[in-house]
Amino acid sequence: MKKTDKKISLWKIFSINAKIGGVTIGGGYAMVPVIRDEYVNKHKFISDDDFSALLVIAQSMPGPIAVNTSTLVGYKLRKIPGLLAAVSGAIFFPTLIIITIAVVLGKFYSVLQPFLKGMKAPLFAVIFVSVLKMWRASIKSKEDIIVFAVALALLTIFKFSPFYLILLGVLYGILRTSFGRRVNGK
Repeated sequence: MKKTDKKISLWKIFSINAKIGGVTIGGGYAMVPVIRDEYVNKHKFISDDDFSALLVIAQSMPGPIAVNTSTLVGYKLRKIPGLLAAVSGAIFFPTLIIITIAVVLGKFYSVLQPFLKGMKAPLFAVIFVSVLKMWRASIKSKEDIIVFAVALALLTIFKFSPFYLILLGVLYGILRTSFGRRVNGK
């Protein structure tokens, strides 16, 4: 019987992902080779071809690549219970770290407050420069300026939900592309 034919324990799936989530610095794509090494090379729970196929699917899904990959591997190994064990393991240590940081910030906020206040202006500058770069890359015509102005008004004046605004933007892009193809005869 191959190792892939044996029922892998949920604890094993959880602990592999917890270990990866707890020791991998950099997250995201930095974790993928470690996940591959654990599941394909070290434990031989899945083949390299299967892992590559799962990685392609994980890259096409929204969300963090490492969690997506772990989720799909867990599902392949044990279906829904494996998926839950993998996700729980992948987020276990990062969640503990975030909670610890929140507790420390809460207890020492008065000490950190001057630092945090001092970071407001530089952080705003970084965000502002990013917005300017995005503006230069995205706004190419008068139509783009009009769409931007309408979106800004909907968000700020009319308190329109960003979620619905994004959906409207997708719909607008589809209609614009479809209409542009008919007009140009493509």
